[in-house]
Amino acid sequence: MVVKIMSRDDCTYCQQAKEFLTGFEIDYVEEHQPTGQVPQIYAGDKHIGGYTELLELSQSFSEWDETFAGSK
Repeated sequence: MVVKIMSRDDCTYCQQAKEFLTGFEIDYVEEHQPTGQVPQIYAGDKHIGGYTELLELSQSFSEWDETFAGSK
């Protein structure tokens, strides 16, 4: 499964989301998006949302494991 982050260089939350995933040793691909709300994070076909939603997801071990299974 591919984890994708849609981001911009000037986005603090994008950087934090990337660092958060890296801390969990989750590989991701980054897609630059010049306009719109970022970050937008996808795990395969599942839209997680932004940085806040990523943090919320990390609070449930079972949901976290289910979402990111096979992404390391």
